[in-house]
Amino acid sequence: MIWEVLESYAFFYPQLFFGTILGILLSLFGSILVLRNMAFFGVTLSQVVTSGVALSLFLGIEGEWFAVIASLFILAPMININQKERKHQDTLLGILFVFFASFSQFLLSLGGNVKNQIMAAFFGDILTNQTASFLEHFAVLGIAFVFFVLFFRKFLFLSWDRDEFVVRGNSSLLYELLFYAIAVLLLSVGVHMLGSFYATAHLLIPAYTALAFMRSVPGMLIFGAIFSGIATILGFSLSLIGFEYQENIVYFPTSSTIVVLLATFGLALRFLKKKEF
Repeated sequence: MIWEVLESYAFFYPQLFFGTILGILLSLFGSILVLRNMAFFGVTLSQVVTSGVALSLFLGIEGEWFAVIASLFILAPMININQKERKHQDTLLGILFVFFASFSQFLLSLGGNVKNQIMAAFFGDILTNQTASFLEHFAVLGIAFVFFVLFFRKFLFLSWDRDEFVVRGNSSLLYELLFYAIAVLLLSVGVHMLGSFYATAHLLIPAYTALAFMRSVPGMLIFGAIFSGIATILGFSLSLIGFEYQENIVYFPTSSTIVVLLATFGLALRFLKKKEF
């Protein structure tokens, strides 16, 4: 069984490497999102990006940048409405979530091979992606990572004390837009390559798990990145092993296997941590 996985790595190493890097970057950004208590916004945002990807598929436009631009265009009024409706923010996000999730399926249904396109949008299938497309995706991830590092302290400052942030002459709107732009870049690649569920899981679960163990932001980032990387490698490996079921050889879907392991390990670790007290 181990030999079977090792042999498969020779064919799928680029996919494994890409999926691991993507998961780690999502977990780093997700730490800020969770610290800002914006988990539900992150889930809704993943569906906004899914709509952008679905629109690019519907129009037959290849590449990442159209989906990114379309998602930012959709996101702009959403941010404005969200800030004005703080009293009923969760309700509004719930409405937007179901709208964009349904809108994505609506667009995909207008094209051919609807079932497979919907499954790819939500669950992804990195094993069938051509490695030639990874270069463009890595470029997008690189841009997102550079901006995240450059403005990391600003994002933290804005998260902890918005009023003081503004008093010191900083534009909260500018840095909010930068924050969401980075999220769109990361999520667009995640949705395109591994599906919205994979992207959302890495955005939230590592950070949520890290909260139970770490008392500093750097510690939380490191814990989340390691946890994300280990779960991705284990899930990827498990999906390469064929299991006999009803006289057939069954392979678990890669993205879903990783998500299940992330959630299982994350919730188990938090439960065990609580049992210590």
